[in-house]
Amino acid sequence: MTTETLPQTEELSEATAGRGGGLHFAGLIRGVDVELTNVLAGAVLAADDVRFERGGARTLFAGGNLELRQGGAGLMVAGGDSHLRQGGAQALISAGSITMEQARSGFAIAPRIRVGRGGMTVFALTPRLEADDGARVVFGPAASLALVGGALGLVALLVRALRQR
Repeated sequence: MTTETLPQTEELSEATAGRGGGLHFAGLIRGVDVELTNVLAGAVLAADDVRFERGGARTLFAGGNLELRQGGAGLMVAGGDSHLRQGGAQALISAGSITMEQARSGFAIAPRIRVGRGGMTVFALTPRLEADDGARVVFGPAASLALVGGALGLVALLVRALRQR
């Protein structure tokens, strides 16, 4: 596993990935403001903002805003607003708002979620949900909360049954 330590703001782009516009591979990338282009990473940790373009990561953590364009991630956690355009995340948790344009997510949790045209989310846990024409939200806030509550109940029953063994 390789580790890239970024002092303040550094760009990992086609220029740093090598000639010919190849991809840059990293196990862990961390820094204050992180901008990534054409990168495949295991984890990206930033104290402030993350801007991620044309790549993929298993996990993205941003203390501030998070912007994903033409990329994907397994888990995205942001302390600020999150913007996804032509990308996706399995789970997206944001302390600010989430805006998805032509993007998809499995779980989206935030105080405000806006799903733009061509976007889709399966579970949207939010008090304020906006869906434009052409956007899909499979389970809105009430249904998502009920399903999560049901899943937690099943986990509690399973834990209780395993403890009695």
